[in-house]
Amino acid sequence: MLLRLIRFIRGYVDFTARGKFPERFMNITARYGISIWNAQPSENGLEASMYISDYRKIRLAARKSGVVTKIGSKHGLPFFAFKYKSRIGIPIGAALGAVLMLVLSNFIWSVSITGAETVSETRISRVLAQKGVGTGGWKNRLDVQKIERDTMLEIGEIGWMSVNLTGCIASVEIKEKAEKPKFDTATEPCNIKARCDGVITKINAKKGFVKVPSGSGVAKGDLLVAGITETKMNTIQYVRAEAEVFADVAYKKELSLSGEYDYSSISDEKTDRNRAFLLWLEFPCNLQFSSCGESVFSKSSQSVVCNSVVLPLGIRTETQHSLESVKAKPSKETAEKIFNNDLLLYEAFEKPDSRIVEKSVTVSKSKAGFSCMAEYVFNENIAESAEFSVTD
Repeated sequence: MLLRLIRFIRGYVDFTARGKFPERFMNITARYGISIWNAQPSENGLEASMYISDYRKIRLAARKSGVVTKIGSKHGLPFFAFKYKSRIGIPIGAALGAVLMLVLSNFIWSVSITGAETVSETRISRVLAQKGVGTGGWKNRLDVQKIERDTMLEIGEIGWMSVNLTGCIASVEIKEKAEKPKFDTATEPCNIKARCDGVITKINAKKGFVKVPSGSGVAKGDLLVAGITETKMNTIQYVRAEAEVFADVAYKKELSLSGEYDYSSISDEKTDRNRAFLLWLEFPCNLQFSSCGESVFSKSSQSVVCNSVVLPLGIRTETQHSLESVKAKPSKETAEKIFNNDLLLYEAFEKPDSRIVEKSVTVSKSKAGFSCMAEYVFNENIAESAEFSVTD
């Protein structure tokens, strides 16, 4: 491949040498240090290839060997440039393109991150971009080892990382730290009491003496597991009780919705502003202005993809949406949907570790609007540690 490239740059010709002693012609050219390749016999002579610079030196060798040479075809950059010498813009454009590619090859075009599970890739990308590992970063001045150390110090969840620069692509591999198990380091004896009212369904006691059976009702603060044990010598030993006590607990959730309210809605009026980008450079493609008062903006981008690699080249679009004020009077069906969505959020974020045993939702209408009463029975762990002094 390299030899073919060299031949293309220097330029070469395919020629024929016809006469009495073509083999003598090859011996003389070899003595002069002239390279010949693709030599093969032909009618009354031979056919071969040679650099154009060497072809100008074979007249004496041809005369001594009694052969006549003739060029069959020409190949390479010198002939291409001579063909388009009257169109000066083509070689200049080619040269500028080569220089541009050479300069752009010193920048990072794309960053890929693998191995992130709990740590946000957006957070990792932002930290790396601050340290120069981002789209448009000058890769020749990067101290990769320092960047890896500083990034792991800044993002404590990362236990190991590697930044690899391959061409114009930065590949970042990380491994997150394993979470340390949480241990109760307290040594004082304690009881397990009820955190709230409920009906016991299950008790998993590791240490301590269980005071209530399953199926019994308890109130907030009642003793569930005592921090005492009996030894083989029939003596009492105070321990730190450990237990999970699951109970059915009743909860109420009240929600309300106004019968009429104002909200801002996105209208059909919008304005798009497009910008072409290359690395960190941006060029406006159009100039659009909008006279709307209240508005919101959204941004999107379309990048060129080559061999599954997203290149830093494409179009960014900023869209300005006009807002209009709208008065809403929700129906009962709409209110029920809004209440159901709010209750789903309540269950997911306020009671993530609880299991729903019963659920009852009542929606009523009044002059002020709509109200919702949700009654739940959750099965959850109500165990709560309560330390005590042995002298008490």
